[in-house]
Amino acid sequence: MRKVLLTLGILALVCTPAMAGRNANGAMVVHTDDAYTYSAQTACTYLDALTDCEGLNTMVTRQTGAVVWCLAAFEASASPGVTVVYFGIDYDEVNLDVGVAYKFCGPAGSLEVPDDGWPYTGFGNSVAFGSAVYRNLFPFYVFKIDDYSGGVEGPYFGTAINPTGGYAAYVDDSNPPLLDECFKFGVARWYVGGDNDCPVPPVQGACCFPDGGCAFITREDCAAQGGVYQADGVLCDPNPCPVPGACCFENGDCAVLLEADCVAQGGQFYGGACDPNPCPQPPGACCDVDGNCTFVPADECAGEFLGVGILCDPNPCPVDPEGACCDEAGNCTITTEANCAGQWQGADTVCDPNPCEPVATESTTWGQIKANFR
Repeated sequence: MRKVLLTLGILALVCTPAMAGRNANGAMVVHTDDAYTYSAQTACTYLDALTDCEGLNTMVTRQTGAVVWCLAAFEASASPGVTVVYFGIDYDEVNLDVGVAYKFCGPAGSLEVPDDGWPYTGFGNSVAFGSAVYRNLFPFYVFKIDDYSGGVEGPYFGTAINPTGGYAAYVDDSNPPLLDECFKFGVARWYVGGDNDCPVPPVQGACCFPDGGCAFITREDCAAQGGVYQADGVLCDPNPCPVPGACCFENGDCAVLLEADCVAQGGQFYGGACDPNPCPQPPGACCDVDGNCTFVPADECAGEFLGVGILCDPNPCPVDPEGACCDEAGNCTITTEANCAGQWQGADTVCDPNPCEPVATESTTWGQIKANFR
């Protein structure tokens, strides 16, 4: 049942995710050691001291009983977390017998789901670990291989894609798990040096985002995240990414745009924020209470602002009509109703003849006046 569940889990992950997982850029390499004699008890722990893919040996000089390990390898700056290895092998089936002895390696609880014809040509295997492995170099399978006794150069054994699925991959420990295909393999050869395609750090560069943020990632990851890749090796410190800012338009409106977009839309780039609005406001007709007109921006108008672009010639400001204004003494002046301190006679009235009547005084007698002072 556990094998069935694992197989279903592998099949559910046949599509590589758009974003690379933590096991991206990994390799499946090989190592051999003619000084080691195969033992099922020590085969998976014998390489615990190895930490560097570059230090692996790929030349076999034993005709029988040669031991070849298949290892997962990640570059030094990577942070892998491997839960499943999906792989195959490629070897000289005429001269090598890979079925002498073999076993998978992994922590407690690990298991494998091999094809029915494993470990022979045309078949693959899946190794699932009981707990994720976080090492940058570790064995996941080991073979004891017999070579024919001729001692000539040429026989080979290496890691490869799984022929059943048509790819090799690592599955990580995220939720949901991500699958990263593997394209780097290794090969050991008898009596001549083999080769390991060891992983190297991915080529990265500055990736700029619309908000001016910068990330040092691969070109592929940058495109997947909607950024603009600058160039390989370009760093984010100092930040090479254009930062959006205040863009001012002729009508005084402000928008936060990149400088290039601002210019393309006919604006002037100021930078900074739009709150408060840093953009110069366009002028227009401003009317004061006397009907005088000045051509100023709205924020400088002390009266009524008629609108952007409205001119003062001819004067668009409403002018209050003038007329006769009578004060309490009966004096007459020509002014507007708003400026009349007495009684306004109406629009276009005149002071000649004088329409104003003096305010009547109260009559009294001399006797009353004397009485008031007594």
